Amino acid sequence: MSANPSSARAETDLYPTVRDYFAGQGYQVQGEVKGCDVAAVKDDQLVVVEMKLRLNAEVLSQAARRQEIADAVYVAIPRPKSIAAWRKRAKGMRYLLQRLELGLLLVAPRARKTAKVSVEHPVRIFDRVKDGGLRAQVMREVRNRDGDFNPGGTAGRRLISASREVAIHIACCLERFGALTVHQLERLGTGPHTFSVLTASDGIEGWFCEVEEGAYGLNAKARRGLDRYPEAARHYRQRLKGVRAPSP
Repeated sequence: MSANPSSARAETDLYPTVRDYFAGQGYQVQGEVKGCDVAAVKDDQLVVVEMKLRLNAEVLSQAARRQEIADAVYVAIPRPKSIAAWRKRAKGMRYLLQRLELGLLLVAPRARKTAKVSVEHPVRIFDRVKDGGLRAQVMREVRNRDGDFNPGGTAGRRLISASREVAIHIACCLERFGALTVHQLERLGTGPHTFSVLTASDGIEGWFCEVEEGAYGLNAKARRGLDRYPEAARHYRQRLKGVRAPSP
């Protein structure tokens, strides 16, 4: 049941192709959301994708648990060299997929002459009692994130949540313009959660301090901390290029 090793060496190699596949269908897609490798939201529908290099019992178990929150769950694996031979070897696992009502995507990130994503098994949209609290958290997190800084399948790396994104955005604004009020930061696009991120910063990054009444600045920890998230920091610094300091 092993897949073509040359097509992907890690789950994260599959992520951009899977993300683009669902984004092309109008979904808002994020990687690594509340334990889900990929979460895709369109209207009120939540699709979750679990990615593995091989189709095995572990990924089926992970995917089945996601049915507690999602409208549809897919397993994504690298496309095998020989589909016919793989189908014969994986007959048992494919049967379990169907019984569990899970979809299967075969992913070929480097394909040129064929589709990069093919649906080996479609998924039936099921209607069951779901974990409403966790489902709401996943959908809210996807909708509130701005950038795409967490490749699905990531392990052993500090993830950038929606609140951490806001903290990084705020820090980049303060780095560029100096002390700013909440109102000024919001005008720079930091969003409606700016005040809560600033005042609860110890629970997020601990980067901010009130330097004068109503105005916030960065502490030494923040200047070092931005180096921990270079991709996100570069994203927001680039966004601020050419932007004028907001008036009081």
